[in-house]
Amino acid sequence: MNRDKLPVSALLAGIQCSTAHITNDDNSLLYHISHQQEDYGNGEWCHFTGTGYLIRLNAWQHPVLRLKQLGLSKACRRLILALMRHHHIALLHLDAAGDVLSEFETFDW
Repeated sequence: MNRDKLPVSALLAGIQCSTAHITNDDNSLLYHISHQQEDYGNGEWCHFTGTGYLIRLNAWQHPVLRLKQLGLSKACRRLILALMRHHHIALLHLDAAGDVLSEFETFDW
């Protein structure tokens, strides 16, 4: 298939970085919401990967606000917002084996 013929909306940009950028409370929260089973729940846009989380930021019009409502830390929301603004990402993979991004806060848990 010719990549030039794909609709722009079919291409998704993403970044993988370390779970060191989230707090232990963020980890617990993301684990809980990623395991919700109800239809149209948070488990449809936040996925547990075994070593982290894949968050589909394009699932909500204002994903950072939704994450704030769910209780995600300010540090994690700042990371997500900065990555969305500077790299126009639709996917964020927070992974234990991901790279630490030096310009963002880290947590030792």
